[in-house]
Amino acid sequence: MDVYEAADANVAAAVSLFGRYGAGSVLDVRPGLLLVAAASEYAGAFHNAALRTDPTADPHRVVDDMQSFGRAHRRDMVLWASTHRDQDLAEVAEARGLRIRSTAVGMALRTPPTVEQPGDIELVAADVDGFAAVHRDVVADVDAVPQFASAGVLLAPGVSSLVAYADGTPVSCAMAVRSGRTAGIYWVATRPAARRRGYGSLVTAAVARLGFEQGAEVVVLQATAMGAPVYEALGFEAFTEYRRFGQPGSR
Repeated sequence: MDVYEAADANVAAAVSLFGRYGAGSVLDVRPGLLLVAAASEYAGAFHNAALRTDPTADPHRVVDDMQSFGRAHRRDMVLWASTHRDQDLAEVAEARGLRIRSTAVGMALRTPPTVEQPGDIELVAADVDGFAAVHRDVVADVDAVPQFASAGVLLAPGVSSLVAYADGTPVSCAMAVRSGRTAGIYWVATRPAARRRGYGSLVTAAVARLGFEQGAEVVVLQATAMGAPVYEALGFEAFTEYRRFGQPGSR
């Protein structure tokens, strides 16, 4: 399996999922391009986002469509550009005055990871309230949480999610989105008061195992600089980088 093609398809599946099922969001599917406007103004990679799905799509048209869509929905947009296929898009974005807002390392895993589950931790599947509670304690803009932590998303076909509970409190969570023979891990989070106890590794490994059990040949994710070492310890290997562009001064 070509990991680049698999990862590209999975990111597109995730962007579509959050755009289709996120509370109050709008998904616009165009030739070679996905556009999402969230109910929240949060300028995030899965909230108000543009993803080129065809690397041959004209980069100028992609940026034009993104900007007109953003104006129509009064949203600051975030444009994805991977280093393995979107160099032309990145160059056009920079020439048009967009600036890199964030970067993430694309990582892949081909064998199920193993992490010992502490006896005092309970893993609960498809727990919408617990998933949302963890993220409300993590995300700066709580209005952004329903874009991905809703019944529409977490109970959608192809989605698996787990919430780790400690002493009856949801402390960490993660979800997996399946596309073909690929599973992508998204929205891994641990409450600040519960960090550095291995909970993030636990839920990541657990949803990755679910992905493999459900037929995935590879599991992918996009890691922040802080998260990459955690995923490396589970066996994930870097294969690309994602750059997210936005307008200067946008939220």
